[in-house]
Amino acid sequence: MLSKIIFNIANFYREIKENRKSIRQEHYDNCNVSSIIVNSIPLTSDEKSLIKDKWGDIIHCIPRGYQYYRGIKALCGFSPDYLPSSYFYPYIEGILNPYKFKRQLCHKSMLQMVYGLGIKHPSTLIRTYGGVFLDGNYKPLTECEAIKLIRSCNYPLLYKPSIDSEEGHGIRLIEPNDFDDLCNEIKSGKIFMKNADFVLQHLVEQSCETSVFNPSSLNCMRVTTLNLNGNISVGSRALKCGPKGSVVDNIGSGKRGVIVGINPDGILCEKGFYGNGEIAYGHNDVLFKGMKIDDFYKVVDSAIALHKLAPACKIIGWDIALDANNDPVLIEGNVVYPGISFEQMCSGPIFGDRTDEFISFIKKRLIEK
Repeated sequence: MLSKIIFNIANFYREIKENRKSIRQEHYDNCNVSSIIVNSIPLTSDEKSLIKDKWGDIIHCIPRGYQYYRGIKALCGFSPDYLPSSYFYPYIEGILNPYKFKRQLCHKSMLQMVYGLGIKHPSTLIRTYGGVFLDGNYKPLTECEAIKLIRSCNYPLLYKPSIDSEEGHGIRLIEPNDFDDLCNEIKSGKIFMKNADFVLQHLVEQSCETSVFNPSSLNCMRVTTLNLNGNISVGSRALKCGPKGSVVDNIGSGKRGVIVGINPDGILCEKGFYGNGEIAYGHNDVLFKGMKIDDFYKVVDSAIALHKLAPACKIIGWDIALDANNDPVLIEGNVVYPGISFEQMCSGPIFGDRTDEFISFIKKRLIEK
C-alpha cells in the first residue's frame, strides 16, 4: 500500500515536470516557425486525427504541437510524421538517451577519449575534468603548469564550457593579449564558479567549401543519427553558419546565423532558415542554390561510425566540420538537446521512413518502464 502511494506521488510530480517542459518547448517551436505560422492555414479535423492516431499513445497533450504542424504544413505540406519539440523533449528524449549516459557523452573534455578513434578533433591545449587540469593528451597538470602552458601559447584560443554550451553560450575567443586575464580567472577560481569544467582549443582552419558562407565561424554540418534495433540511419542533414564576425556557428534567435538542409549528394537546399523561422536563400551575399559540399559523404560516414561508439544513446545530433584538407573534425555529439525543430524544417520528418518503427520502440520501452 505504501509503495503504491509513493509511486503515485512520484508519478504526479513527474507529470508536472513533463507538462512544464512541454509548455517551454511549445513556445520554442512556435518561435522557430513564427514567420510561417502568420500566413499558414489551420489544421483540418482529419489532420488532427492523424496526429492523434500517430502520437496519442505516447504524448499527453496532443494540441500543444498543432502550431508547429501548421507552420510545417505551410512550408512542406502536412505529415503526421513530423515531431514537435513539445512532444519530443518532455516525453521521448529521456527514453532514447538515458540521463546517466548522456551527461558524460556530451562532456567536451571527454569527447576525444570517447570518440578518439577514426576522426580528427580540434587541437586541445588544456581541458579540465572535475576541476583537474589535463593537457591535450590527458596528462594531469598542476594549476601552475596549466598557466605556464597558456602563457607559452602565441595563438588565439577558443574557450568552451565542457557542458551546457547550447546555442554557443559561454564560448569565447581569447586573444594572446587577454591570456593574463584568463590566468587570473584560473588562479582566483572564478573560472570554475562560472562554468565548472572547460576546454581551451586551437582554432580549426575550415574547408573553403564551408568558409565561403562565413569565414569567422567554424561552419559545421549537423547530422542527426538514429540507432534502433541494431540499425543506424541518418535522420537529418544540415549546414549551420554563424553570423558575420561570430566565432560560433549557432543560429541563435532572431535574424543572425542560418541553417540550411543538405541533400544526400552534398548539394545544399535552395532555402534555409534564420532563428526566427524566416526563410533565407543565402548567407553573407552567397546563395545556397547550386552550392555543393563535395566531401559531405565523409561527414555522414563519420557520424554513423561515431554512433557505434555510443550505443546507449539512440539519437545524437553530430556537429562535424571539414578542415582545410576536407577531413571531418568532430566538434560535438549532442545527446542532451540533439535538435529536431529546425532540422525537420530543413530535411523533413526527423525519423523519416523509420517513424513507425521508432514509435513501436518507444511504446515497448514505456510498457517495460
